Amino acid sequence: MKIQQARLTSLTSELQDVKWERELLEQSHKKAQLERDELYHKFLEAIQEVQQKCSFKNLLLEKKLASLADILEKRESQLNEVLSLTKVDPTSICMVTRKLEDVLDSKNSAIRDLQYELARTCKAHNDLLRTCEKKLSQFGIPKDSLEFKPLENTARGQSLGAGPAGLVSNPT
Repeated sequence: MKIQQARLTSLTSELQDVKWERELLEQSHKKAQLERDELYHKFLEAIQEVQQKCSFKNLLLEKKLASLADILEKRESQLNEVLSLTKVDPTSICMVTRKLEDVLDSKNSAIRDLQYELARTCKAHNDLLRTCEKKLSQFGIPKDSLEFKPLENTARGQSLGAGPAGLVSNPT
């Protein structure tokens, strides 16, 4: 009987130890879950912030490109109007035309640079989305659980390559 009572005391003590250890593990698990949820929400906020910044930058670049195209068109029409109204000798017209071509070349170069920058920015944005999706899958978070649908950007009909964002080919 004493052996049974000693064994019961031993088992009761062991049960208390196991319960205490279980309680510690449950608290640790809850803490890890809260930390995971907090990191997930911070991750979502960071993605949304980057997406908004990229969209805003793309919008600014597109507006700048459109305004440069409008300015170029207005200047061309103004020049053609001035040249048609004035009776200038052909050598002067040739010189003015050459200067105009130089200006047009520089503006076209600026447009190409802006288009390249837009393509590079879109590529960087798309690369970031793919990286985030891979990280989500690595952490076991389903892509469908996002509270928003990430937008993939394209630069006005240009196809973007699969290389790093800094390796976008220069438009020809």
